[in-house]
Amino acid sequence: MLVIQKKIVFFLSLFLIFSSAYAQDGRLVRTELFTIPTSKFTNAAGFSFKIAVDSKENIAFNACSSPYIFIYDTAGVQTDSIALGFSSCVRSLEYDADDNLLIMDNDERNIYRYIFKYHKLETHPYQKPEDWFKMLNKYFNTFDIATIPTYYSNNDYLQDFYNTRFNYSYNLFLNQKDGYIYQCHYNFIKRIPNHKMYTNIKKDNYWISDNISIRTKILIINAELKSAYYYDRFYNIIYEDFNTGKVIVNAALSPNSEAARFDYSTNVKQEKIWGISSFNKKGIEISVWKSTSSDN
Repeated sequence: MLVIQKKIVFFLSLFLIFSSAYAQDGRLVRTELFTIPTSKFTNAAGFSFKIAVDSKENIAFNACSSPYIFIYDTAGVQTDSIALGFSSCVRSLEYDADDNLLIMDNDERNIYRYIFKYHKLETHPYQKPEDWFKMLNKYFNTFDIATIPTYYSNNDYLQDFYNTRFNYSYNLFLNQKDGYIYQCHYNFIKRIPNHKMYTNIKKDNYWISDNISIRTKILIINAELKSAYYYDRFYNIIYEDFNTGKVIVNAALSPNSEAARFDYSTNVKQEKIWGISSFNKKGIEISVWKSTSSDN
């Protein structure tokens, strides 16, 4: 009996070790939520999608071919719609800290804030890149964003969708878990270890990677493990451990998806990732990705 018990303990230990190793390898499990009929949108080509999710997991969705933003619950029931005051594509779409929806037109003239409580769409002038972040979260109002080094843009070398009327820009991510700002640059993510301004950036705060660029969109960061989820230009959700250099590629799109500009988002809890997992002539599939481990 004692020998059998020892064997059980041994195999159980092995199972836990392998389970732990697998759980922390950065792989994500995808759950399909619902499908939006493609017929809802008039233009069948040249799609650019935007998605944002609030703290209650309400999903805001926009296709560039339609001057509307549609709000869905996780079962796919449309709960609201917002008529946009412009005909250009949506450049940025995010929920602010109070679960109001922020919308930026692709011409970068205005920021629109939709207040759900009053079903009211406000218009705010977009005068400099800092304006977006200050509206996004109250934390940015106490941080001197202008102290952060910027990226200078040359529209002659940018694709049309990335053209900007400003000669500089930021790529900032506010990590809700530790309250610090992170910035993507060419070949590294930079952690700004000060709650007031950009100062005293030491070597340990640079997370080096050949996969990172100024257009990388960070989705989740784990400061303790020094790891992150982000997506690349091929719309894969990447997990990277910056201590070991380990990279896991989570293929987000189904093989039969048609060409489009896709988008992925997380909400204020920064535990799940929402996005478009498939797009074809019949429908646009909305999915959520979740790690089963403690790596996020």
